[in-house]
Parts: sequence; C-alpha cells; structure tokens
Amino acid sequence: MKPISLTMQAFGPYRDTISLDFNTLEGHSMFLISGPTGAGKTSILDAIVYTLYGEPSGEVRKTDAIRSDFAEPHTMTRVEFTFAIGEKEYRIERLPKQLVAKKRGTGMREQSASATVYAMKDGEWQVIATAAAAVRESVQSIIGFRKDQFLQVVLLPQGEFRKLLVASTGEREELLHTLFRTELYRRLQEALKEAYESAKQGIEENLTKQQIVLQSIPHDEDTPILTIEHVRQLLASRVPQRDVLEKQRDEAVRIVADHDALRNRWALYNQVEQSLLDAQTALDKVKAKEPERCKLAQQVQFLTALTPVYELYKQYKNKADNLHTLEKTLAEAQTSLVTAQAVEAQCCKAYEVLQAQSDVMQENRVTLTYWEQQAESLIELESTQKELDSLIKKRAEYDVVQAEKAALIGRENVQNLQHEIQTLRDKISSDIKETDRIHTVKDRMSVLDTFKTVQSEWQTLSHAMDSKVERLSKLDNEVHSAKVQLERLEHLLQEGRAYELADLVKDNAPCPVCGSLEHPALAKKPELYPTKKEVDAARKLYQDLVETLAKEQGAKEFLVQRIAETEATLDKQQDDIASMIDGFSADAFDDTYTSLQADVIRLEALRTDTEVLQDTLRHKEEELVAAEKEVSDLEKAKDTVASEAHRLDVKIGTVQAKTDTLSVNLRIDDIDTWRTKLTNLKAELSTYDEDVTKARTRLESARQTVSGDKGRVDTFTSQVKQEAESLATVRKAYEQSLAAIDLVESEFEEQLADYEQCDTYREKLKILDDDYQKAQAVYESAQKKSDSTVKPEDMVSDEMYEAAVQSRDDIVGALATWDKESKQIEDALGKLEVLDAAMGEARDEVEFLGRLNDLANGGAQGFKNVTFERYVLGAILDEVVYAANLRLQRMSRSRYSLERSDYTGGGRGKQGLDLAVMDAFTGQSRPANTLSGGETFLASMALALGLADVIQSYAGGIHMDTIFIDEGFGTLDPDTLELAMETLVQLQSSGRLIGIISHVPELKSRIPAHLEVTRGDAGSTARFVIN
Repeated sequence: MKPISLTMQAFGPYRDTISLDFNTLEGHSMFLISGPTGAGKTSILDAIVYTLYGEPSGEVRKTDAIRSDFAEPHTMTRVEFTFAIGEKEYRIERLPKQLVAKKRGTGMREQSASATVYAMKDGEWQVIATAAAAVRESVQSIIGFRKDQFLQVVLLPQGEFRKLLVASTGEREELLHTLFRTELYRRLQEALKEAYESAKQGIEENLTKQQIVLQSIPHDEDTPILTIEHVRQLLASRVPQRDVLEKQRDEAVRIVADHDALRNRWALYNQVEQSLLDAQTALDKVKAKEPERCKLAQQVQFLTALTPVYELYKQYKNKADNLHTLEKTLAEAQTSLVTAQAVEAQCCKAYEVLQAQSDVMQENRVTLTYWEQQAESLIELESTQKELDSLIKKRAEYDVVQAEKAALIGRENVQNLQHEIQTLRDKISSDIKETDRIHTVKDRMSVLDTFKTVQSEWQTLSHAMDSKVERLSKLDNEVHSAKVQLERLEHLLQEGRAYELADLVKDNAPCPVCGSLEHPALAKKPELYPTKKEVDAARKLYQDLVETLAKEQGAKEFLVQRIAETEATLDKQQDDIASMIDGFSADAFDDTYTSLQADVIRLEALRTDTEVLQDTLRHKEEELVAAEKEVSDLEKAKDTVASEAHRLDVKIGTVQAKTDTLSVNLRIDDIDTWRTKLTNLKAELSTYDEDVTKARTRLESARQTVSGDKGRVDTFTSQVKQEAESLATVRKAYEQSLAAIDLVESEFEEQLADYEQCDTYREKLKILDDDYQKAQAVYESAQKKSDSTVKPEDMVSDEMYEAAVQSRDDIVGALATWDKESKQIEDALGKLEVLDAAMGEARDEVEFLGRLNDLANGGAQGFKNVTFERYVLGAILDEVVYAANLRLQRMSRSRYSLERSDYTGGGRGKQGLDLAVMDAFTGQSRPANTLSGGETFLASMALALGLADVIQSYAGGIHMDTIFIDEGFGTLDPDTLELAMETLVQLQSSGRLIGIISHVPELKSRIPAHLEVTRGDAGSTARFVIN
C-alpha cells in the first residue's frame, strides 16, 4: 500500500479541512511527522487506520471520541484516504456516527456512520462497496490485512510496536498465514485429518456392526457367540435336531386328521336329525293356518265379482266432481263481471271531470309562455343584484385606518429586535473570549495526568526493583548451593568409578588408567556413591538456576533502565509543568489539578450557556428578518387598500345605476316571488297532463276487462249444461249394474273398504299357499336324508381333540421357529464374512492415513505440535529472521540476533514459530520480553523491516510499500540512534515510504522531509515541508 492523499475534517484536534498530498514529498521516501505533544501527530495515523478499518489505531482511543472538540455544530466529521496497491488506485470515504446541527430548525441530530470504497477504473472513480460488511470485506481483500495485523506490519503504534516481536506461535501463525497465503497447506492438513477420522470411524462402524450382528444371533446363554467360527459351529450343531422335530410334527398332524374325520361324521349325523325335526315343526305350523286360508279364498272370490260395479261407481263420482268445479268457476266469473262493470263506470266519470277543466288549463299555458319570455331580463337583473352585493361586501374588507395602524406596530417591533440582537452579540463575544481558555486548561490537565501516570509507573517500578533485588539475592544463594552440591557429587562419582577400576589392577600389570606397573595407593570405596542420574539432576538444577539468574539479572537491568528513564521523564515533565503553571510543585499537585478541574467545569458550563445564547441570537436574527419583511408587506398592503377602496367605490355606483334601470322596466319588486309562481304554474300543468293520461289509460283497461269477463261467463254456462247431461247417463248405468248383482247402493258402499284391500288379500292367500307347499317339500327331503344316514360307533371328546391340536400347533411352531433362527444365523454369518473381509483393507488404510495425519498435524509420529502449515511458515519465518538479523546485528553492534525456538522437544500448546533473542555477550538465548525499551524497539523495527523484505520477495499479492513508526526512537542512546537511522536511510533505495513520529531532535536534522503539525487555539493544522 502506498498513500496518495489524506483528507481530514473535524477529526481529532483538526477543526478545519486538512488535505495532505503525499506527492508533495517529491521523491523523498522518508519523512518525519513532527510537532508538540498533543498537537495531533498520532491522529494522522489514526485517520489512516480509521478510514481503512473504522477504528483508530490505539487501543485506548475510541471511535466515539474522534470528532473534534473544535468543530462547529454544522461541520461533519469525515476522512478520505486515497492509496495505491501496485498499479491500482483506491479511495475510501468514511463518516463516524456523530451529532451535528439540524439543517432546518434548531437542535442537534444524530448522523449515522457510513463508508464508501471506490476503485479507479478507466479514469473514473467507481463505487465497489457501501454496506458495512461489504466495506470491511473489500478493505481486507484490497489491503491483505486485518486491523491488528496491519498494526504489526505496516503501522507500528506508540506503545504497541513490540506486539509482533513477543507474539505467541498462534498469533504469529495467523499473521503469517494471512501474509503468505498458506491456505493450501492448511486445507491439506484438514483434508488428511478428515480422511483419517473418516477411515477410523469406518473401522469403528464395522466393529459396531459386527457386534450388533453377533448380538442378534439366537443362542444359549451358557454358550456365548463371540466370533465367526462360533457361528459356523452353531449352524452345524442344529442340523440333527431338525430331523427329530420333523418326525414329531408328522405324527401330531396324523392324529389330528383322524380326530377331525370322526368328529365330522358325528356332526353330519346330528345335523340330519336336527333338520328332520325342524321340518316337522315347520309343517305343523303351516297346517294350523288352513281355516284362515279357506276363509280368505272365499272373500277374494266375492270381491272380484264387484269389479264392474266399482268401475261405474268411480266414473260417476268423477263426473259429479267435475260438474261441481264448473259450477263454482261460473259463479266466480259472474262476480268478476259485475265488479269490472262498476270499475268501468268510475273511470268514465273521472275522465269526464278532467275534460271539464281543459279550458282553464289552456289559459294557464298562455300565462306560462308570457312569463318565460321575460326570463332573460329577470336573470340579468338577478345577476346585477348579486354583483352589487359582492362589491359592497368586498369594499367593507378594505380598512385604510387599520392598515396604517398595523404598519406602525411592525416598525416598532423591528426596532426592539435590533436592540435585543446587539445586546446578545456583545454578550456572546465576551463569553467566547473566556471559553477559548478551555483548551489551554485541558492541555495543562493532560500534562498533569501524564505526570501522575509516570509517577505511578515510577512507584510501581521501584517496588518491582525491591522485589527483584530480594529475588536475585535468594537466587544467588541457591546457585551457590547448587554449584557446591554438583561439584561434591561429581567428585564422589569420580571416586566411585576409580574404586570400581581398582578391582582391575593386578600386581606387576600395567594400570588400565595410567599404565604404571606400581600401584602404591588404590582407590577406596567412598562413603556415598551417587548415580549418574543423580549427578545429571544436580547439573540440570544448577544450569536451570543459572539460566533463571541470568534472566532475572536481565530483568533487573531492564528495570534499572526503566526507572532511570522514568525519573528523567518525571524531571523533564516537572520542569515543563513549572514553566506552564506558575508556582507548581509536586506537593501542590492535587490543589493545582482541582483548581484546573473547577476551571474546566466553569468554562464548559459557560460554553453551554454561550451555545444557548447563540441559538437565541440565531432565532432573534430570524425573527428580525421576518419582522422586516412583515413591515415591508404591511406598507405595500396599506397602499393597496387605499387604491382598491377607491376603485370599488366607483364600480359600486355603476352597478347600482344598472340595477335601478332594470327594476323600473320589469315592474317586479320581488324576483324570488316571481320565480316561485313560475315554478308552481309549471308543476300544476304537468300534473294535469299526467292525470288526463292516467284516466284515459284506466278507462280503456276497464272496458277490456268487462269484455273478457262476458266471454268467460258464456263459455262456462255451456260447459255446465253439457257436464250435467253426461252425469245423468253414467248414473243410470251405475244403478243398472247394482241391480244385476242384487245390491242396493248403501250395501255396495259398505263393501268399498274391503274391495280396495282386495290385492292385499290375494297376496296373503298366495303366501299361505306357498308356505304349505314349501314346508311339505322340506319335510319329505329331510325324511329321505335321515333314512340314508348311519350313526357312528366311536366318539372323541372336546378335551382330547383340543389337546391333540395344541400338541400339533406347538410342534409346528417350534419347527418354524427353528427354521427362522437357522435362516437368521445363516444371514448373520454372511454379513459377518462381508464385514470381516472389509476390515483388513480398512485397517491398512487407517494405519497409512494415521501416519500422514500425525506428520501433517503435529502428532506423535511427526514434529510434536508442529503442523504442516506451521512447518512451512517456520521456513518462511527463518527467512524473515535472517533478513531482520542483517539490520538488528548492525544496530545492536553484533550483540543481539533473533532466532526461532527449537520445536523438537515436545510439550503442550502450539510450537514452531516462537522467537527468542540470542545475546552474544552471554552466549545464551532469552525471551524477547526481557529486552530493554530501546532494545525492544530495535528488535521490533528490524523484525518488521525483515518481514516487509520477505513479503515483497514473495508473489503473494501483498504490497509492502509503506511503513509508519510511532515513537520509540527516544529510548535509544545517540550511537544506537545513529545506527538505526543509517539502517532506515538504506531502505530508501528500495523505494519504500517510511513515516516516523518522534520528538528526538537529531531526527529533524537528519530527515529533510517533514510533516509539520502545528497546534492553535482553534485546532491544529498540518502540512508537508521539504528542507
């Protein structure tokens, strides 16, 4: 990433818009960001980090505190950063959530946070992301880092530059994974692990399936089934047992069949005898109904003879009913005719009355025609009167005196507002001068806070130094004791080994140690003979204590340096505070701080009051503008009222004269009365015409009704005469039929109810005849079958039969169960053989994949806790360490070099990417966090530069074109600072841009390109300066 431009507005200490064009550096690849404390140097780096990631660079700085305290309420806080990645250019604009003045009305409104990412395409900026998630993903994709990684590689923040140096293996692995795009190795690790777990799970599933199959096999509890061979033996042992079961089944089936045959013969015999008995009973019942059948036959014969008479009787009754209906209809028609003739007389009379009024109605039509001819003149008169009324009403609205009075009141209101506004302006100007002191007071409080923090740090370091001295004293004693013990055990071990060699020494034979033939003093057995393991343990204890002592001494040196640095800082800060605050002393710190706090509270309250006054002033100014406009409008209105009143007076006179002329010509006093009469006359004529039409229609309808009713009466009279003659003929034939069978009409009518039931009687008679014939046939058949059936001699009881059936069912069930179990065992054996065959191949695969998985994921068969990706990253880290040491050894005068910790020793946790510092003065390596402040800065800077060199050499898509360093140079002595500067100067040849924040005076003279930050009462400013 290479910066092109940075724009800040109302950001941190910068009130106004600050635009920084990095092209101004004119080829200078190193520049110094300089300025007084608190002016806003780090805020420039915060702006870059906030634009990219939506958060400031430091952990203590929060997003909601980046808006400038100097900003005007209507000014929006915004940042814009343009940069290049290789040949591509990008621009990011970001606004935080903030309170700004409303565009309309008064008060504040909350502006939501927003961000937009642009890319330069074909010479134009094109939006590529606006949503929060899309912006975050786009920035990480473009830059190649998360924020925490960016702060370890590109921007080294104040107080946080040592993170990359002292990071754990896990943290450093995540960073290197992102930088060098080693996702391929991680995916390979995961793929091998998944394959191994899948294969191992396959074996477990196979074993589980075999166990399930074995458990499903039926067997005796005393004979467990554990293997496939057990299953085969079980199948072989079951074959003879099935033959026995088959013989038992055949015998049981034969016995049940014999019993069934005998029981069937008895059932047939009993059934035949019962059928004969039932047939005899049914025949007796039918014979008992013979008298009833004979009586019913005689009645049916008698009723059948009445059929001809009954037909004439029905015909006579129908004719009588028809005649009665016709007579009734004739009477109704005659009544309707009388009614219609009465209605006709009434309609005729009503029509004659209306005809008598025709002459009067004709005179009314003539009058209506005359009135309608005068309608146009009357309408004109009515319109003229309405216009006159409107003009008179409108003239009343124009009051010249009232308009003059309103204009006078408006002018007085303007004068009062002008006086109030001038008073407010004087008060606000006075208050602003007073509140401008708040920034000076806050700066003094900030300096006091820093002094208090450093003082607390000095006290903490002093307590730590006391503890460290006490700890070193104890360690020194422990080291001395361990050394004495080690030397004693080594001496005793040598004596013991010499004693063992004494047994090998023979007289007149050379000594196996020195070769001498004389042995004046052979070694004696020592009182204590330690083992080699005990000596090694004592040696390890001594070495561990020496290493611990060296580390503690290094930590003590670090504390001594930190205490000296802190004391120097305290002295400098106390001098600075004394020059800033008259009469300041450390003893008066609390009183001074309390006084400044009171000033801040008073000035903050005054600022709030001033803001209220400013709002009031703005409202008054708006009221003044409105009042001045109102006075102008009132003056114009006054002139308009006078002019319009005169014009209306002239027009009223003209319209009044025209109204008078029309009223005289028409001789009508009341237009509304005339209009009412005209309407009533029209309604009267219309009603008369409608009544005449209705009367004529009703008269014609009545005449048609009378004519129709007369025709119906004549028709029904003729039909009644014809029907009466027909009825007399049928009556005569009916009486003759009764005489033929010697019955009178009353006797015939008594038999009518039975005659109508004749069909029912015939059906009952048929049923009785059929029942008798059927019962006789059934009895004869049963008697014949009984005669041919022989009674059995032997019998089988129900108990004996049920016992035989139960025995047969039990044996058949046992045989079916036996076959089912055998089939189940055979199926289980087939499954087990398939599973066992697959198990061999699976075990080979698991063993092979297990070795690969251990090797790739840091298992027991590889490097313990070192994954394949971590191994690759370790090789890359070796390159980074090599590149870093080229600078670190020079800057530390060949004392320090970085090295990667050995990871072959096992242990827990992630390993393989830990860093240590080799101290050439002691010949031992130690943790990086034991370095002093200046040493830590040099090592961190060398590591960051080495990482940048290696990243640039890889084709990984990460561009390390820029690095920013915030502070740290103040911890270096002059000689080391010179070496560090030479190292940075050499980097300029690589084209990499380096930005440095520092208060060290030597850097100002060594670096010609400056980004100067200047602090003012109304906020800070920044600009590039080339010396």
